[in-house]
Amino acid sequence: MKFQGSKHRAPSVQFARAFGLWRLALVACLLMFAATASAQEEGQEPPPAETHATPSLPDALLPQITAAIQGVTTPDVAALAKALHIGERLEGTSPGAPPNTLSSVGDLDGDGVPEMLLQWAIPDVTVGAEVAPAPDSRPLWGVYLLSWDGAHWKASRLLTGVEDFTPVLINLGPPAQRGLAVVIHEGEPPIPYPAVFQVRDHAATLLWDAQADDSRYEPLLQGRVNFEDHADAPAQMIVTGRADPGFLHVDPRGHRGFQERAVYHWDGKAFIPVKTESFADQDYTIYRFISALHLHDYRSAYALVVPAKFLNADSPTVDTFRDFIEDNWPEFLRDEVFQAPEPLAGSPDDHLFVLSKPGMRYVYHPVFSSDGKFLLTGLTRTREALPAERD
Repeated sequence: MKFQGSKHRAPSVQFARAFGLWRLALVACLLMFAATASAQEEGQEPPPAETHATPSLPDALLPQITAAIQGVTTPDVAALAKALHIGERLEGTSPGAPPNTLSSVGDLDGDGVPEMLLQWAIPDVTVGAEVAPAPDSRPLWGVYLLSWDGAHWKASRLLTGVEDFTPVLINLGPPAQRGLAVVIHEGEPPIPYPAVFQVRDHAATLLWDAQADDSRYEPLLQGRVNFEDHADAPAQMIVTGRADPGFLHVDPRGHRGFQERAVYHWDGKAFIPVKTESFADQDYTIYRFISALHLHDYRSAYALVVPAKFLNADSPTVDTFRDFIEDNWPEFLRDEVFQAPEPLAGSPDDHLFVLSKPGMRYVYHPVFSSDGKFLLTGLTRTREALPAERD
């Protein structure tokens, strides 16, 4: 049975993204007002800003960056860094704020001059003395691509309002050729979401976003995204991490669940999954067992047990297994969602799983074969009353 994971969107991640976007919008409004006032005083406006990658939010920093670099008429990176005040503490930034950075990402457009990645800290906005920043909050960054067009540097936006990211230069094959993959790390623990950009006419263009509605990307808990480049073919994207299966929920910060490795191929427009490997362990057996019985696929579930021991029978068959499940384990045939809690320190029952009901919960204690196949040799169930909720 092929596992189809669900896209993970932890509530903490959703809240952090929503707060970050709200803060970014407020910053944008204030900086746009300041930029307009400055332009009116000087009687001129900055040149039009190049932005193709993420047009959903206004970007007040991009016009400032474009204005700062318009006087740089050399591909010399030192001159570019000086114009952007890289390494200096800018006015309005808080003490201890991380500095803006400028780094090379390689020659994306093949003109012999490497493109530069600008990481610009979005200024904090004090909305009131009663509002305190979250103790574990990190700065939000705007990420921009700077490209030399033969006469000037051109700036275009890649990402806005991100906390952590990793850029990777990859081969996309014809017609795109070179591309820039930027992997965003969201949440705690972080979950990777890649996006792919191409440089056209010295400006960044978004080709694919893992978080788009039509994306077939499946994030994994505590996941990692790597790219395997090939000289004569588009790069492969390799995603590894812990699965969060629908019928067996696990703690995103824990160790329960099973490991997966997914391979994605670039089809010219998007990364498409072509192969997913799940690595056998006790939780993988539990997940497959529950999933098969949910679909009333008794033969597949039967293949996951040691029949004589699980049924305590001398001559077991699939039919006797079906009768045994219907008589003793009907909850597996229904649309139930189980939890795989993290084991308590020193507990010998590392792989128990739980079904919660109003006022009580059922705890399942599986036993597995020791031959490396992790087949079920036994399963028991206990019922625990939950403490009454206080008003």
